[in-house]
Amino acid sequence: MLKHIRLGKVSADSMLGYLFMAFVAMVGLAYLNFLPSVVDALVGGMGLSESQAGQVVALNGYGALLGLMGVTLLIDRLPWRSMLFVVLALLCAVDIGTVWLNDNSLIHSLRFIGGVLGGMGVGIAFTILAKLHNGDRAFGLLLLMQFGIGSLVIYVLPMLKAWGGELAVFYVMAALCALGLMCTLLLPNFNAQRVPASTHESHQGKKSQSSSQAYRLLFAMSTYLIAASAIWSYVGQIGLKAGFDEHTIHISIALTGLLGLAGAMLPIIGIHRVGRCYWLMIGVALSIGSAVLLCFSHQLLAYVIAMSLLFFAWPAVHSYLLSLITQHNNHVKLASIAALVSYGALATGPMLGSVLLSKAHFSIMLSGCALLFALSFLLLIKPVLRHKATNSKPLNSPSHQQTVR
Repeated sequence: MLKHIRLGKVSADSMLGYLFMAFVAMVGLAYLNFLPSVVDALVGGMGLSESQAGQVVALNGYGALLGLMGVTLLIDRLPWRSMLFVVLALLCAVDIGTVWLNDNSLIHSLRFIGGVLGGMGVGIAFTILAKLHNGDRAFGLLLLMQFGIGSLVIYVLPMLKAWGGELAVFYVMAALCALGLMCTLLLPNFNAQRVPASTHESHQGKKSQSSSQAYRLLFAMSTYLIAASAIWSYVGQIGLKAGFDEHTIHISIALTGLLGLAGAMLPIIGIHRVGRCYWLMIGVALSIGSAVLLCFSHQLLAYVIAMSLLFFAWPAVHSYLLSLITQHNNHVKLASIAALVSYGALATGPMLGSVLLSKAHFSIMLSGCALLFALSFLLLIKPVLRHKATNSKPLNSPSHQQTVR
């Protein structure tokens, strides 16, 4: 990898370039990767109720939607690297400032601003990811980063609390932003090469059909992520309600979260060549099983198996859907829409969970999540089978790619 570093920059077609870009794309809304710890900090460190904590993280997510929509209008007018640097620097200050707040309305306001900044960073990064040569690798690495860092943070957070107190998670978020700033300085100029006009014209005949399929996939992805994030935001509280101690819960979430790394590796290593569509449908089916098993989470084995199923399936399903939706290089705007839908769904999950909670009983919420997973499965059947029937080549075959240098 070192041979790709020249004058402080990395080559756009190197694995290191993909890794840096994936990390920067993850940082903007990094808190989603360890959302149970954020909810626990809001409840235990700031004295909010479970429902209020869900509303705070949901408001953070809705701020991200506003940031995503805004950056879609600005991305062609301003230099993306400068925008990223300013956004991440401000977000770092917001995360540190959250620790010093003790007023409920100020917490809501500052986290909303943090969401706007994070959404802008994610929108910029998704636009660049959609232009990369290997879409499966790009989005697979993004999900690999999310689950790997999420598991690591959840594992070490109990030790960090001895230094930073119950709100140490916000210092972690600020530190990740600082690392993102350094990665931004090393990113190459991904926009240097444009798509040739002939290549652009060759896609126009297929644009209408692929767009229709993409919007159906967007709807399926949104229902899946709403259910997944609702479970993810309350998985720690589910364990506490089941009677497990905090140490057991943190270890269980961290270790099962490592399975997310295995799920994220499926697109990266090219396992889709022997059945991407089957892996996608199997992943959604495993997620349905996870929601059902969590209804029996008073047994530790059921609790651990349920998390294992969801954490393995989630990154593979999400990255495959993102790659399917943004598979054509002329769909740069669609990449912003995909980011908007993804993080809108991830923001809606905690809000849905807070609404469905009944005196901290989670059975109704989990039943609703299982139904949403089932709806996603049904929505995927038609576009997935159509894609399998009409695409004999991998999505990233030379006819559908440009190498961005």
